Amino acid sequence: MSRQPVFYCSICGQELLERESACICSFCGKQEQGEWVCPNGHYTCEDCRLASPAEAIERVCLETRSQNPREIADLLMRHPAFKDHGVEHHLLVAPVILAAFANSRQTRVDKAKIQSAIKRLVDIPIGVCGSRGDCGACVGAGAAVSIIFGSGANPAMGRSRALRAAGSALLRLAEMDGHRCCKQSVYAALETGWHILGKELGSSLEMGKITCGFSHKIADCKKGKCPYYNE
Repeated sequence: MSRQPVFYCSICGQELLERESACICSFCGKQEQGEWVCPNGHYTCEDCRLASPAEAIERVCLETRSQNPREIADLLMRHPAFKDHGVEHHLLVAPVILAAFANSRQTRVDKAKIQSAIKRLVDIPIGVCGSRGDCGACVGAGAAVSIIFGSGANPAMGRSRALRAAGSALLRLAEMDGHRCCKQSVYAALETGWHILGKELGSSLEMGKITCGFSHKIADCKKGKCPYYNE
């Protein structure tokens, strides 16, 4: 007698139950009839389940109503297309900041800006943090600030703001010695980029304390040496 297939929730890791019911996708908010459900209420629609990292980022950032970039990033990093480490993390930071910022201003997220953010970061190779010192996630903080303030290569003020965001994120990450961790890089970039964005606007943008929800599954986690480590 063959065994029933076992599937696990990509968000919380719980074993899925074979039960047909009305479900809402935890990533994009789509409502549909599901056949496998998580006991904790999570659900991933087929379009999100099969999405590439860039597609998942766009779908989530356009639909989320969260004003907290950490919450949005944590959800995306639990998507099946996100591995422990990889270039998909380079694409994450800027769209997440743009989405949270738009929501904090009670405005709709601009699809063109989300797509522009992804396009600006998609060509950053893997391992550049060690080979040339410009972590893609941290550069994403600069891209977000550049898009928000509409800066390019020429406007001095906007260019300086983008450089400050990326540079400060890189310095923050450089303080965390040891081998690379893409989750840590994302958190450092979000923490720094969100703070600098608020400072440039003269307002406080709250995100709360960052604690990593991936420590248990990262084989080479730095544990207590990482400021985001969650025992």
